[in-house]
Amino acid sequence: VPRSVSPPGLFGLVNNAGVANPIGPTEWMDIEDFRRVMAVNAFGAIEVTLQLLPLLKRARGRVVNTSSVLGRISANGGGYCMSKFCIEAFSDSLRWDTRHFGVKVSVVEPGFFKTNAIDLVSPFPASPKLHHPAPFPVPDLKVQRLLLSLLCDKDLAKVTACIEHALRARHPRSRYSAGWDAKLVWLPASYLPSALVDLALALILPKPAHSVH
Repeated sequence: VPRSVSPPGLFGLVNNAGVANPIGPTEWMDIEDFRRVMAVNAFGAIEVTLQLLPLLKRARGRVVNTSSVLGRISANGGGYCMSKFCIEAFSDSLRWDTRHFGVKVSVVEPGFFKTNAIDLVSPFPASPKLHHPAPFPVPDLKVQRLLLSLLCDKDLAKVTACIEHALRARHPRSRYSAGWDAKLVWLPASYLPSALVDLALALILPKPAHSVH
């Protein structure tokens, strides 16, 4: 009788799918705006991982989850930052839970790169809820595009190199920072007191009319 052979395992899983829009003041959002982004960025990655986890354990494989620098600092309203904070937490708990089975979990935290996710053609909900007595002004898209052009890196190889290292290295890191802004701006800022970060963001983000500050 031939000896039974166990089904093959899966060595590498990369969760990279992501959407960003809508982005804008929280009062412009409705619950579906949050659900749509969370469904792809967070729950999609979690569901795929849970389905493939038995195969990953069998192969003592690797899981690489793409988060963002906005998984460390929530710099805008909408579901994007929330979803990335969720991925950070899920990756930490998964790493702790699977380490005894030889599975290694890494998070890649890219800065701003030129991708379809950074699209300011329509970054805000189609019908902003301006009934509030202190509405936010619609930001000047020319200014927003200028800021993104200064921040966005076109070299996506900096991200894929991190993913490759997480999959192939003998001792992969728990976290990878990809991009100059991730290393020099966002990562250091994440360790600053919240009051300083709030002050810096207040100089950049739009200010509502009739605000008290």
